[in-house]
Amino acid sequence: MRETIRRMPPLVLLALLTTLMMIASGCNKGEELAPSGNEPSGTASDDDVIATVGTMSISRQQLLDRLLASYGSQVLRSMILAEAVSAEAKSLRIEATDEELDRELAMMRQGYENEEEFYRSMNEQLGMTREEVREDARYRLLLEKLTLRTVTVTAEEIDRYLDEHREQFDPVKKYQLAHILVQTEKSAREILIKLEQGEDFAELARAFSLDDFTADQGGELGWVESDDPFAAESVLTAAASMQVGEVRGPIPTDQGFAIIRLNGRSQTQSRPMEEIREEARKQLALGKGVSVRDMEQQLLRKYEASVKDSKLQASLWSSALTLDLLGSNQTT
Repeated sequence: MRETIRRMPPLVLLALLTTLMMIASGCNKGEELAPSGNEPSGTASDDDVIATVGTMSISRQQLLDRLLASYGSQVLRSMILAEAVSAEAKSLRIEATDEELDRELAMMRQGYENEEEFYRSMNEQLGMTREEVREDARYRLLLEKLTLRTVTVTAEEIDRYLDEHREQFDPVKKYQLAHILVQTEKSAREILIKLEQGEDFAELARAFSLDDFTADQGGELGWVESDDPFAAESVLTAAASMQVGEVRGPIPTDQGFAIIRLNGRSQTQSRPMEEIREEARKQLALGKGVSVRDMEQQLLRKYEASVKDSKLQASLWSSALTLDLLGSNQTT
């Protein structure tokens, strides 16, 4: 698989710390956040107290110090890297075009029902806006280009890779399913009669389904890929020939007999061969070239990154995530 930055995206880290510090410092949105420069004390004035537990008080400054200790090193590293990557890309006249960004985002959206669902998920899970998702993708593309710019991949290598990994580039079919799982075929047929008489599928699933994980949700299984190894093959085979809204059963499975309803179907579009070959080239190049992590380290050293704040300096060196942040440029 393609090597990407698996850490929390830089913009997420920055937004997270900024938001938390604004809350802790009492700033309203749009106000400038400035450090107080004051050391936390054992006691706090009434105005500084933001929480109490028993006879103990917690001040804003104590919260700010904890936030910096917990997230400061990660956010700082992300900010430094963003500047280093931008400077190196500019010096080499490397850029991520809008077309490349659109293609990257289209790949990221695979597995989501539509574009709106993808961005909603990014916002709910990571707190990222649409523009922040795009800018993070731009950063990753630039870093990838810097990593791969001196790596050569032949056409023969690409052909061989595609032959060996064809399934990675095939369109993905998915079914949105609901089911009612019962012990016997007789029970399944009795439920089918109830459905034919107009009874509600979800209510019958709650009343009769043996699947504790889905019964409370009216039997909803969500989106299931056509080659999902955890789904019953008989169910997937039946779903492949069903119309949206159709109910079918009884379908024998290892757990009993299922009645399924197809709520939706989707399939990722076939990608142009040129795009598929480019993706294969990137994956092969990533296997040959320097790792993303090593490239980050090289850029930090090249641009002589250093941390001036002694407290944050110590925090950086005590963090397992950022232990090698500044290499030989860091002093203890």
